[in-house]
Amino acid sequence: MTAPAATRQPLIRNPRFLRLWAAETISHFGSSITGIALPFVAITLLQAGPLEVAILNLADFLPFLLIGLLAGALVDRLPRRAVLVGGDLGRALLILTIPLAYLAGLLTLTQLILVGFAVGVLTVFFDVAYQAYLPSLIGREDLVEGNSKLEFSRSAAGLIGPGLGGLLVDLLRAPVAMLADAASFQSLHSSSPPSRTDQQR
Repeated sequence: MTAPAATRQPLIRNPRFLRLWAAETISHFGSSITGIALPFVAITLLQAGPLEVAILNLADFLPFLLIGLLAGALVDRLPRRAVLVGGDLGRALLILTIPLAYLAGLLTLTQLILVGFAVGVLTVFFDVAYQAYLPSLIGREDLVEGNSKLEFSRSAAGLIGPGLGGLLVDLLRAPVAMLADAASFQSLHSSSPPSRTDQQR
């Protein structure tokens, strides 16, 4: 008699995937808050004009054009989980400098632009590593479902996050509201074990 096939564990009961899903959801919502707060800070506190706001938005997007291919080549030689964790910790620290500089009375438009660019660079590396990390975290038969759940979180954050960010900016000063984004990056993979792929590197 042929041995019965192993029972497939539902993805919703996979603790490693659930950690990734929860952390990514929190991170997307945090980024939505910063997406509202950053230009608000530039306009209301630093009196930035249309050109300065355009430069600020460009600084966040430019890394995707400049280093996308280079990031792919570098990430392929590095442990994916280390890139993910390092990218999120780096983004948290960068964003944290904005409320700290504001509270110290040292915040400038130049700092906002540099932070936006640096966060964009780390996001490029994070996104590239993330695409390679998920298949090592779950089975191939679960990739479609896993990507669907993660994309749902991204879409939900895009719809709900700006409203939430506007509420926090209204209740708090915009730079202080960005603390929520810095805190959100701390959750990613903080307690999940490395994947088999990373253990072999």
